[in-house]
Amino acid sequence: MNIENRVVLKSAEADAGYHTYVYQDVGEDEINLADLVRKLAREWKAIALTMAIGILGSVAYALFSPKVYLVETIVRAPTVHELGEANTQNVIEIEPTEAFRRFVQIALNPETHKVTIESNGLLEDLSTDRNLTSSQVARQIYDDFSLNIVKHDYYELAKGEKTPLKDVALSVKSAEPELAVTYIQKLIENAERLTLLDFSADVSIVKENRIKAIQEQIDGLTQAQRYSREAEIARLEESNRETIAKLQQQFDLEIRKAVKDRENRIVQLQEAIKTANVLSIREPVTWDDLRPSRKSSQVTNEIGSKEGSAPLYFRGSRLLNAELERLKARNDDKPFIAGLADLENQIIQAQNDPRIAALKARANDTIYIEKLDELQRELAALMEQPIEFANTRFAVVSQPAAIPPDPIRNPMLYVVIGILVSGFVALMVALVLVSLRSSEDSKPRVAIAE
Repeated sequence: MNIENRVVLKSAEADAGYHTYVYQDVGEDEINLADLVRKLAREWKAIALTMAIGILGSVAYALFSPKVYLVETIVRAPTVHELGEANTQNVIEIEPTEAFRRFVQIALNPETHKVTIESNGLLEDLSTDRNLTSSQVARQIYDDFSLNIVKHDYYELAKGEKTPLKDVALSVKSAEPELAVTYIQKLIENAERLTLLDFSADVSIVKENRIKAIQEQIDGLTQAQRYSREAEIARLEESNRETIAKLQQQFDLEIRKAVKDRENRIVQLQEAIKTANVLSIREPVTWDDLRPSRKSSQVTNEIGSKEGSAPLYFRGSRLLNAELERLKARNDDKPFIAGLADLENQIIQAQNDPRIAALKARANDTIYIEKLDELQRELAALMEQPIEFANTRFAVVSQPAAIPPDPIRNPMLYVVIGILVSGFVALMVALVLVSLRSSEDSKPRVAIAE
């Protein structure tokens, strides 16, 4: 034994008066595999005991662990015909893919699972602990629930294209497959019912908003037409007032002119009478001068006016006095004004404009609104549109839920895993024991007598 490779450890023993010195070799790390196997074989009791404990534990766990099954059903999107009245309504445009997407969203909602448990009396069957609430049970089931899009080989998808939402697989992991089948069936029924209610609520909201918008549009057009009629009345009245003012002004001018002409005529007659009296002309000098289309007579040719008419006193005092008395006795000049009656008629017509009367008498302005019939037809169609839809399917079960023949977690698998794990643990225990024994055996003892 090489002294340089040993460490002397001194210990005192009081047995038989000997002192024991222990030498421990250091620096030798070589391992003999055959020797290790022989040493491990010597620890067969520890290995057997450890494996027995592990195997018994795994068997016991397997016996008390239930089999877990994956209950699955496949649901597909409805056809246009299966959408029923939801497809024929004209409030919200919906296609089968959109209807199916609504169903999938409702099915993934945890509240749908809670409603399924509460509305179908499944709480006592699904809850092993009677103190659990429906929300807690729903959360436990929701954790084991999965929804996956079914991929088909005949879908040739381009790069980056997603699988179309045509079919989905609803599955639940459960140790009680019968209850899982019932639960999935009830879940699909409730999801479809809630989807229909949700869609009906959307249709009702959109319907009310569209009815309100159309009614506001009709009211706006009616009010605008009323304002337009009132503005037209105001324009006509203003125009008529201006026309009446002009006609009245012309009417007054004609009257004033007639009065002035009469007064001037009276003055002329008075002067002519005086002249006729001086000249003692009682009768007309010639009767031709009294004719409107008279020609210059020989008697009056030289003393007539520049226009060729004879002087007024040539008519004689008798006729001039008669005309003078008549003009003085006249109380109203209107009948003698040419065109005055026509002016009066125009004023009366302007004051009683039939267009204004017709506009004021109009009881309904809507008949003059463009596209009003179209809006009223649309409004009537919306009012008659129902918000509850019969024979409407948002999802169709193509593969019903059934109890699978084989579980997804078999308890016998736990036995196999237990055997492997216990064997590994037993080997580790044996190696530890061998290491401890080798340490004890490698300590040489030398007895030295004093």
